[in-house]
Amino acid sequence: MQRLVQFGRLNQTVHGADGPLASIWGEISTLRHDVYSIELNQYEVELSGQLEDPGQYFIALLSDETLLGYVSINAPERAEGFRLAKYYSEEVMNELLHLSTSVDSKTFEIRALTIKDQFRGQGHAFTLMQAALRFSIAEGATDLIAMGHTGVLEMYKKFGMKVLEQHHVSAGEIIFHPMHLSIAQALAYSGALTNAIEIEDHINEDDACYHGGASWGASGFDFNLRNKLVVADVLDSPFPPCPEVIEVISQNIESCCQESPPTQCEELIEKISQVRRVPSEHVLVSSGSSSLMFSLLPKLIHEHSSVLILSPMYGEYLHILSHVIGCNVTHFPLYPEDGFEIDRAGLIAESRKHDAVILVNPNSPTGVYSHEMRGIVQEIVEGDSQCKTIWIDETYIEYLHDGDSLESLTGQIEELIICKSMSKCYALSGLRVAYAVTSQASFLRRFIPPWAVSLPAQLAAITALDQPEYYAKQYEMIHRNRTHLSQSLTALGFKVYPGVANYILTELPTNIAASSGAFVQSCRERGVYVRDAENMGVTIDSKFVRFAVRMEDENKQILSCIEHLMQPHRS
Repeated sequence: MQRLVQFGRLNQTVHGADGPLASIWGEISTLRHDVYSIELNQYEVELSGQLEDPGQYFIALLSDETLLGYVSINAPERAEGFRLAKYYSEEVMNELLHLSTSVDSKTFEIRALTIKDQFRGQGHAFTLMQAALRFSIAEGATDLIAMGHTGVLEMYKKFGMKVLEQHHVSAGEIIFHPMHLSIAQALAYSGALTNAIEIEDHINEDDACYHGGASWGASGFDFNLRNKLVVADVLDSPFPPCPEVIEVISQNIESCCQESPPTQCEELIEKISQVRRVPSEHVLVSSGSSSLMFSLLPKLIHEHSSVLILSPMYGEYLHILSHVIGCNVTHFPLYPEDGFEIDRAGLIAESRKHDAVILVNPNSPTGVYSHEMRGIVQEIVEGDSQCKTIWIDETYIEYLHDGDSLESLTGQIEELIICKSMSKCYALSGLRVAYAVTSQASFLRRFIPPWAVSLPAQLAAITALDQPEYYAKQYEMIHRNRTHLSQSLTALGFKVYPGVANYILTELPTNIAASSGAFVQSCRERGVYVRDAENMGVTIDSKFVRFAVRMEDENKQILSCIEHLMQPHRS
């Protein structure tokens, strides 16, 4: 398992002989000597075999206990000034620093990004650069400067760095160019930089999208233990399926286990068609919305496509676009100061310039619902628009009694695809069933495998769709619980953003010094699992946490846990 370790030069554990960071610091000094003294001939060879890095902050990337590489960061207040000034003239430094577009600029210097020789070419430099960006953003940086050698300039450009190619210096055998990054501009236009705020301290080596669900690691399949935990980091419904679902599965459990289901889910498709009033030939079903996404998006979007997505938004979409398809992604930023509301005119204008746009409404993790989505979609496709795919995820729309699903609009707009999971609103997360509505279904159906939805899931979904009154009552209960939990969190000092579904996005109180990650870990230690929203791309200051709305007694446990953590003697 890979992990990132962050520390400062003034941290006493760095220089303490027995300190926990002493071995990492020694490895960094050895690596720096191996690369910059021996490999690049930039410094004299030292008999000690070590060359200490003069940086102020450090981020090391380790695999178990093996150092893969590191990066150092200097803040503007350091007395020695920027290290770049050692290599470039005052005129070049002034040109570099004057690229800032912020009135109150705060420029950080990223330097010494170094990977061990045997681990190069494996994406570790990109990971460290992301981590350095996240650190700088969290510390309030408005701009970044760096120097990069000619062999890695393309990587820096992916982050939006402007390379001053007219200026260069030689260090040993290597030519370096100065670079600048405006964080505000990059957040608006660069997918790579927005990704930088989605890195977790513990990186999944298989590059899978992180979804929460950490409680399974604590409980396994011991449901006696699991029932003692408060699982509020995923958005499974806290209420049970309707009684009729339990009954039909219980009565047919033996057949459900031993018989193959209908190959193409014909009866389920007909039921969705009937209830949603859309043509059955426009309906596709599969085992959860993620299955639909993985099956269909690569057939609608290719590696050369330009795709616009909201930021923040459900992270699986960015994962598929970046790591499965490998297309060009642009982030349309949503801002806390605007309540994460969509800028309608801006979204329409940007969508029309892209091959595809992917939206979630109501959005997750923000909880914001756009009542203007129908008009937005209609305007995107008007006239000379480049956009040929509009994918809208309406997983949480059933929670709104006045929600305007765009399923029926798919018959008029060929570009439109509506994706709807039945997990959250129908309490069927464990059974895995979802559907999509699109006039392109006849083309896309061939990419969904046979028997995509299990027999118990098909039975449950058909039965649940026949019980709207039961689920309407559950949604009302969720709204009441969300209101009470929101009010209680507000009373504890949290900033709570209004939402419409079974989750709440919050900012930690100002008297909690810990980051969102540390807060979440402290909650886990007390059996309460909530979601660190920093790794969902939600913000830049490591203070956002998302709470799933649970039953009343579980919400009380969440509040009790927080009150305990906020006691004066607690950190």
